[in-house]
Parts: sequence; C-alpha cells; structure tokens
Amino acid sequence: MTDAGLERVAGDAAPVLDRVTRLGFATKGLLTILVGVLALRHALGQGGRLTGQEGVIRSLRDQPFGQVALVVLTVGLSAYALWMFVSAFVDPQGKGTRIVGIVERVSFFVTGIGSATLAFGSLNLLLGKGGVRTGLDDLAAGVLTPFFGRWLVGLAGAAVVIAGILQMRLGVTAGFRHDLRRDLSPWLRRITIVSGRFGYIALGPLSLLVGSSLVRVAVEYDPSEAGGWDEALGLLSRFGEGTWALGVAAVGLILYGLYFMLLVRARAL
Repeated sequence: MTDAGLERVAGDAAPVLDRVTRLGFATKGLLTILVGVLALRHALGQGGRLTGQEGVIRSLRDQPFGQVALVVLTVGLSAYALWMFVSAFVDPQGKGTRIVGIVERVSFFVTGIGSATLAFGSLNLLLGKGGVRTGLDDLAAGVLTPFFGRWLVGLAGAAVVIAGILQMRLGVTAGFRHDLRRDLSPWLRRITIVSGRFGYIALGPLSLLVGSSLVRVAVEYDPSEAGGWDEALGLLSRFGEGTWALGVAAVGLILYGLYFMLLVRARAL
C-alpha cells in the first residue's frame, strides 16, 4: 500500500499508524526469530526447547533485561494487533470482498486476537501476574460454547487453514513484493524477497497444523485439542527420520522473522 493510500484510509492519523505498524513488524519479527532459534538448537541437539511465542515471552521474563523486554513486547504486540484489526476491518491492504479477500481479512482478525492475547499475557507478566495463561487452548476454552462458540472456533480454524495455503502460495509467487517500496536498494529488495519467500513457505504448514487443531476443537468440543506453534513444531520433530523437518521449519521461521524486521524499512504502507 502506498503512503497516499494510507493517508486515504487513516487521514491525519496516517503518520501515527505508520510508526505503530512498523513497531509491530519489528516486534513480531524478533519474537519469531527467537522461536526459530530455539527450535533450530533443538533440531541440532544443542539443548534448545520447542516453544511458541508465549513460551519465549515467559522465558524472557527471567533474563537480566526481562522487564524492559516485556515492556517492548507488550507495546509492540499491541501495535501489531492494532494493524491486524485495521487490516481486517478497514482493508488498507486492498484485499477486497471476494472470497479469497474475505478469508485473508478473517485471518488478519484471528491473528490480531492472537497478538492481542500475547500482549495481554506479556503485560500480566510485567505486573507480576505470572499465573495468567494465554495459550491457544486457553483462548479456545474461553470462547467455546455448545453452539455459537463452537462454530466461531471452527470458522477461525478453517480461516487459518486457508491462510496457511495462501501463505505457501505467497511464498512461491513472492506476491508480497508488490508491497515493497519502489526506492529500495537492489540488495535490500533481494534479501527481503528471499527471506519472505522461504519464510512464508515454512509458515504455511505451521498454520495448517494450528488451524486444523482449532477445527478439531470445534468438532470434538475439546479445547485441549488446540495447538499453537509449539505443538506444531513438536509434531514436525517426530516426522520421518531425524529432525530435518524441524530444522527446515526452524530456519524458515528465522527467515520469516528476518523478513518482518526488514519490512520496518522495506514496506510501503
């Protein structure tokens, strides 16, 4: 989306939304890289543990810079959630109202809920309320009811599954390159496109696994069936012989995180 387009959607708030969005990109990128690094260490037998974004946030709490990290994560994840909600409802990315566009916007909304939940969990850790759970199973349990909640979780899962397919397609076609600034230097454009392609291709299967777990929650009426990135990575670690699948996914997550870090400068909002 161009700067003119952002001004058309956000008006006078466009500069603020631009800064907020870029902060969200940086935070999402950093968090994804940390998940990928831990998974890669596990795949290489160097002691890393398989965890999702929630687990990384909890582990950062115990580091010397933990309080500062939690502040940054709370603000950054809130910023990314805001961008996802804006993308879902206002459609600044121009996804439209056709079937594929609607599915993508629903997936933005689901991602926004997930990011907002992580921000809430980070805030509670910052305030010393470590007992507050923000896992996907806890989130599913909070909305699961015999009829409406069940359908809501099922539809969210279906949207995430379709989003996973679209993510892999986006990686193969590099369709996101149209969102990059035209005045980027050739080397920065090349690195951004390469990291984005591999990142989306790696993210797609994880989204398929997470989405299918939400569908199982709705079908079996059991929130414990919900699984996030940690469960998906754990499943990949048991796939086939050795840990090659986990290693590939871990490298893909690192590249996906790098792609979002690069978007801070590279994306035209």
